[in-house]
Amino acid sequence: MHSLTAGNVTSPKEGRYFIIALVISIPLWAVLTLLTLGFVWIALLFIGILLWFTNGLLVAGLKSNAVAVHPHQLSRLDAAFCGVCETLGVASRPGLYVIQSGGLLNAFATRHSGRHFVVVYSEMLESLGTDSREMKFLLGHEIGHIRRNHLFRRLLLAPALFLPLIGAAYSRSCESTCDRFGVLAAGDVGASLRAMMTLAGGKEAAQEMDPDHFAEQNRKHRGFFVSLYELVSGYPTLSRRVKDMWELEPGRESVAASRNPIAYLFALFMFGGGFGGRGSIMTTVIMIYFAAIFSAIAIPAVSGAMKKAQAAQKQSIRPQITR
Repeated sequence: MHSLTAGNVTSPKEGRYFIIALVISIPLWAVLTLLTLGFVWIALLFIGILLWFTNGLLVAGLKSNAVAVHPHQLSRLDAAFCGVCETLGVASRPGLYVIQSGGLLNAFATRHSGRHFVVVYSEMLESLGTDSREMKFLLGHEIGHIRRNHLFRRLLLAPALFLPLIGAAYSRSCESTCDRFGVLAAGDVGASLRAMMTLAGGKEAAQEMDPDHFAEQNRKHRGFFVSLYELVSGYPTLSRRVKDMWELEPGRESVAASRNPIAYLFALFMFGGGFGGRGSIMTTVIMIYFAAIFSAIAIPAVSGAMKKAQAAQKQSIRPQITR
């Protein structure tokens, strides 16, 4: 049995990165307030209303299209979910829904108007089983996001999460914490690893996959591009997650995987990793795109203005000829 308890389930890295991101975010919020004369809060209020409205439509879609899980609907899944909530100390049980996924393996947690929701994709349910320990791991992972209040914390830390390195690192640490919540909910590291193998290789392949060999991929591939990919991603790689979970087994030594040092230099110029797996890459591409547009417009304009100024200056100092 693993050594996780309610007292140590949170990843130590999450606490450290949260403090760092908070220390960065507070002065950045203050600077933004001063520079915009408080307009930033009006903009954030407008964005918040828009997000609330959009998320309201998402939840409405769940309530009307997805399958609500309760004692009379998917009762075995309902019982498993109740057990997970009890194990993880969740007093107010979130709404649980199953939705057709078109073959995608995923699940997510969301919140609207003070209530939490957990959504499981149908393919995930079929792959892991209705009340299996593997399913409890998945449910526990999503409950972890709720218990740690990650949605609110991301809003609070938004300025820091946009920055290189720290934003992505904090986001990865949150996912690692939720994996630990999943292991605690499942009560079985092996079952948790099988759930992760399913995410990595699919239902059929997971039956034959060896988690130790998959974890070895993380220890083996430490080149520049793998290191850069890890540094800019808001999610730990699946091989890293398996490695970390595998090391929760008693008697297994935790081995830190090194990274190519040059990757850190490149990662310093990639922004937004704290907002998702590909957030850093996409944000950087967008920034470069707009920088190119700005340069194409601004540089000729500035150059033209400078030439006019120089011509005017020459005109003003030209000697006047009197007749």
